[in-house]
Amino acid sequence: MTGLAALFGEATSLRRRLIVNILLAVGFCFALASVILTYEFYEHLAENRNEALAREAAEIAGQISPGAPELGLDAGALRFRGDGGLYRYTVFDEAMRPVIGGEAVVGLANRVSDAAMGEPRFLKLGDTRNGAALTVERDGRRFVVLASTAAGHSKESDLAELMHEVSEEVHWLAIGIAAILLSAILATRRSLAPLRRVSGEAGAIGPGTTDRRLSTAHLPAEIVPLVTAVNEAFDRLDRGYRAQRDFSSNVAHEVRTPLAILRSAIDRMDDGPFKHDLRNDVHRLEQMFEQLVNLARAEALGVTAFEEVDLHEVALRVAQEMGVAAMRDGKRLAVTGAESAKVHGHAGLLAIALGNLLRNAINYADGSGEIEIEISDTPAGWHVLDRGPGIPDAQKAQLFQRFVRGETGGRDGTGIGLAIVKSVAEAHGATVSVADRPGGGSVFSFLFPKS
Repeated sequence: MTGLAALFGEATSLRRRLIVNILLAVGFCFALASVILTYEFYEHLAENRNEALAREAAEIAGQISPGAPELGLDAGALRFRGDGGLYRYTVFDEAMRPVIGGEAVVGLANRVSDAAMGEPRFLKLGDTRNGAALTVERDGRRFVVLASTAAGHSKESDLAELMHEVSEEVHWLAIGIAAILLSAILATRRSLAPLRRVSGEAGAIGPGTTDRRLSTAHLPAEIVPLVTAVNEAFDRLDRGYRAQRDFSSNVAHEVRTPLAILRSAIDRMDDGPFKHDLRNDVHRLEQMFEQLVNLARAEALGVTAFEEVDLHEVALRVAQEMGVAAMRDGKRLAVTGAESAKVHGHAGLLAIALGNLLRNAINYADGSGEIEIEISDTPAGWHVLDRGPGIPDAQKAQLFQRFVRGETGGRDGTGIGLAIVKSVAEAHGATVSVADRPGGGSVFSFLFPKS
């Protein structure tokens, strides 16, 4: 798992979707806030300019000293010379003559004559400038302070001012985004914690623990109906599983007894071809019954029944059990390859699968010869090699399906032996295949995935 997946979840996970949706919502809110702030910035640009002019005029008014030369102001300063600077200052006496500064305003006296003392009067000074005139009284004398600035800014200067304001707050913006991202991650992890718990509970349910159910405690209300429906499905599966298990047990009990009675009755018959044929028929019935029960067991297998199994030991045990039957047919069994190949699985069903592969090789191989069980450790598994007639390519794809029998001279087959092998392999996550053996014959492979 990559660092991104560990932090945000897999690409198709609910956790990733929640985080992405939260970030999209935050991004949308941020974009909307930016639009609103920009609109407000331009909306209040004139208002902010007037406030700034009023502050500048009040500051100059506060520095006026009527008894001091040049009213105590620096007449040589850039802002009083009237030919540059962001702001220009001009102080007028009672007759509205400029005492300091050079801002010439036509009709200023009439425009501020009714202005209240200490209240700024905002003025349009031609096409290029705006101003704020503040009437004050100092030592019984009346003065009018005019602070002015350019009437408008260019779009570039407005944008620069906006970006300047934003840049002063960008670190807080970065901290806010990081906090939102961290909150989104923690919130999704906390919200999905009950689902992870339920997933663990579901993974622990198997053939040996069919009575367990998923807990609905502390689950979000939206998830409870789903978990309840899953528990009800488990109930139905459990009833079906128990019914199947009881049926298999009952069939094993009910069928074995009449078969034993039938075999006993046949054994009391006089020797002859009819007796031999009946005995073979009963043998096939017993074999088919045993294979059907084994197939049901293989399909119901769960990983909770697994344990460490050495494939070499299983091969030796199966070869010893089937060695006598092989010798009756003039064949020998040999175990070769790795001396140890350990896997996680069910020893009993693995032995049944290998036994079916050997039985298939014994039945289909003509004449005498050696059947080899080769143990593989990389990957772990078996290769069963025989010197039979081989399998036509057209039959290989269907060979492991139920009730499909080869057409190369086999005998006593039920058509489900290799289907059992495939079911056991699938239950273990393994694969089973058949290939031609160099020099004649077939190679049946039962291989586990590489660990």
